Amino acid sequence: MSKRTDTKNAKYQEAIRLKYNGESYPVIAKKLKVSVYTVEGWFAFGGLLKDDYDKFRDEQNEIRKQQAEWILQKNVETAATMLVALMGSADDGVKFRASKEILDRELGSPKETIEHKGLFGSGLNYEQILRKARDKPPDG
Repeated sequence: MSKRTDTKNAKYQEAIRLKYNGESYPVIAKKLKVSVYTVEGWFAFGGLLKDDYDKFRDEQNEIRKQQAEWILQKNVETAATMLVALMGSADDGVKFRASKEILDRELGSPKETIEHKGLFGSGLNYEQILRKARDKPPDG
């Protein structure tokens, strides 16, 4: 009868955590006072810690993904609020850039064409330039 190894002990869990954090096998081996070959064997296909590591990695990646989504959502709300506030500026340039950013986010950036470039030298004000750029019918 073979003896079953407890992969939940502190040494193995530390090895899994160190590997997930990007430590090399020699560093893990030194910290855990085992040979590099032992560490390599733990994480090799069919190794003692391979399945536990894969499960830990997937769980940690999901947690990080959820955290990133929360941070992104929070920052998007802040950015949108700031853009709307900037639209109340006394400076037409600030209002134009804020308006353009909101429209670009909602409708996509307009194609950079000679016609768009030419608008800025036409003597039109910012609002007229933006209106003209957005009113152009889509290519059919």
